[in-house]
Amino acid sequence: MIVSSASFASLSNLTNRLPVELLTKEKRGKLIYLEGNGGSGGEIVALLGSEALELPATSFPCSNCHGIKGQGTNEGGLQPPPINWVTLSAKHTSALTSRTRKAYTDETVAKAIRSGVDPSGAPLHPGMPRYQMTDAQMSDLISYIKKIGDDADNEPGVSESDIKIGAVLPLSGPLAQIGEDVKATLNAYFAEVNAKGGIYGRKFDLIVEDSQGNPQQTVAATARLIEKEGVFALVGSFEPKGCESTDELIARSGVPLVGPLTLSPHLSLPPNKYVFYLLPSFNDQAKVLVDFVSSKSAGKPARIAVVYSKDDLASDALAGLKSQAKIYSMEIVGEHASDPGRFSAVDAVAAIQSKKPDYLFFFGGAADLTSLAGEIQRAKLNVTLLSSVTMIGRAAFTLPASVAGKTILSYPTSLPDQKSLADFNNTLMNAKVDIRNSAFQRSAYAAARILVEATKLSGRDLSRASLINALEQLQNFQTGVIPPVTFGPNRRIGAMGSYIVWVDINNGQYVPFGGWMTPKDR
Repeated sequence: MIVSSASFASLSNLTNRLPVELLTKEKRGKLIYLEGNGGSGGEIVALLGSEALELPATSFPCSNCHGIKGQGTNEGGLQPPPINWVTLSAKHTSALTSRTRKAYTDETVAKAIRSGVDPSGAPLHPGMPRYQMTDAQMSDLISYIKKIGDDADNEPGVSESDIKIGAVLPLSGPLAQIGEDVKATLNAYFAEVNAKGGIYGRKFDLIVEDSQGNPQQTVAATARLIEKEGVFALVGSFEPKGCESTDELIARSGVPLVGPLTLSPHLSLPPNKYVFYLLPSFNDQAKVLVDFVSSKSAGKPARIAVVYSKDDLASDALAGLKSQAKIYSMEIVGEHASDPGRFSAVDAVAAIQSKKPDYLFFFGGAADLTSLAGEIQRAKLNVTLLSSVTMIGRAAFTLPASVAGKTILSYPTSLPDQKSLADFNNTLMNAKVDIRNSAFQRSAYAAARILVEATKLSGRDLSRASLINALEQLQNFQTGVIPPVTFGPNRRIGAMGSYIVWVDINNGQYVPFGGWMTPKDR
């Protein structure tokens, strides 16, 4: 076959435009370098000082001192050197001591990392941690160090002009309308940011995959965005029940997810460092309700009872209730549990009526609450009813007046305020997006604003590690649509707590008892 010079030039240009990527082994090494994350190989331990204090390497990753691209930094008055392979593999004479070291090899790099000595046998600076890791992890790390700062080391999903962002939403199936509304909200906000020039000249490119609202398709859609589309981060993805496999995929891939849409955050132990939830769990909401009850109990422990469904969300709330009740020495005088779909209000009231509780907590669905309230009225049970707006929806406004008047609810997002919602409303109005699923759309809008703010704080040298660091630095960040958000190295829920509201049936609205409450510690 004869190839003309013009064809050869075109082929060469095409090859030059093809993305150069790290190998899987090098990607694992990058996670070790940037985050101290040993992945499936197990935890890496950092030994500090002459006494070899053991701490997780995640607290002292290589990038903290040597820079995200191995360029070296100024850390606490010290100047950790660059550790790109060009520098390491050449002889070097210290400008400070005039001492010359030999060139590093794979073996001497490994020895320096594990034992703190250079190729000439001289000790490294005492501030340099020594790391305990497996041979496989060491091999991965050295493979990455050989590529650090090269074209292949460019952050996935980030170019000079674009930042590729992904969202997994139910675009088909029974939740399709929610998915379409959230997608439209995200597109509207990113279009607004892009119209203003983006962040450091980069514009956001949103790619949405259909999850159909079920856990199996959610993990498959997330994998497509990470592995096929190469997104930099995820934002506002819909999190269905049973999302553990998606959580594991995100942790393995090291792709940040900001603001997953969920009724209650799914927090593993320890929490997934890449997932940043916005709103509180049912566990926290239940704790705030207990705090409120305590504040109204006139110095003596309240007598409380609880009716709940045997499901994960109600179990989360129940755990919060019980742990917080212990702080105040509250007696749980009665409990009634039911299997989902088999609730009997008659049985529930019969089980607790003789216990004469002052307060009755309910953790279940709207239909069961309606049934319970009717039975409370019929049995003339004099009790204050407590639950969560997120659990029961608008069912509180259908309760008998005598029960609704003694109903107290946790409200885990911002109360409607047209002034604070102005930016949200204007963004959607300008993009001609209808507000049909306000709670989900507001959460998605908040997630996008937080992602954009963290991108801005990361600086022009954007990476997933710098994005996570920026998110962890956010303190009381105002989105206008949810309570102020604060994250930290050990905090992955932005707003912890809730408002406490009572139900105004006549005007069809919730009325707050006061400001935002956070759970009290022991």
